[in-house]
Amino acid sequence: KGFGAPPAKLEDVLAKMKTRTPDNANEVDCPCGSGKTHGECCGPFLSGETKCLTPSDVLRTRYTAFTWRNIKYIIDTTHETCRDHREDRVAWAKDLNKGGMFDSFTFVKLDLGEEEEGENENESFIEFKVTLRANEDSPGSVAVAGQETIISERSRFLRGDDEAWTYASGDVR
Repeated sequence: KGFGAPPAKLEDVLAKMKTRTPDNANEVDCPCGSGKTHGECCGPFLSGETKCLTPSDVLRTRYTAFTWRNIKYIIDTTHETCRDHREDRVAWAKDLNKGGMFDSFTFVKLDLGEEEEGENENESFIEFKVTLRANEDSPGSVAVAGQETIISERSRFLRGDDEAWTYASGDVR
């Protein structure tokens, strides 16, 4: 109601954003490093056909989503208590598109640690490492084209009433 255009819909905003997902994504090796094709591994999660039933599912699929720039999946798998969570999903998607998708890096490898149970069966932690390769020299930064950087994080995951797990927080080390 009122003047002006109706607010933007998330799907419309996302459709205008670039992606790194290959046209033949379901036939290529899954970026998470499982040794399976994307169609046999993370694909059904990213398409919404399957929900994450383990914290490892969340971590592997979010790695793939960051690798291929699937902003909607990152939003959908972020728990509402996470500091990154935003009620305004359109603004959140625009912020991720602008600076939160590691565009100056190539995702090289995910090293997944063991799941650790938290205070109860609905909380879990995983330590992992992500190897990124700088795509170009970055002025004012230590990134040099071709140089690899390893990021270590201990992530917290929470299981919801629907039995699906989501990312709740991370401590970068």
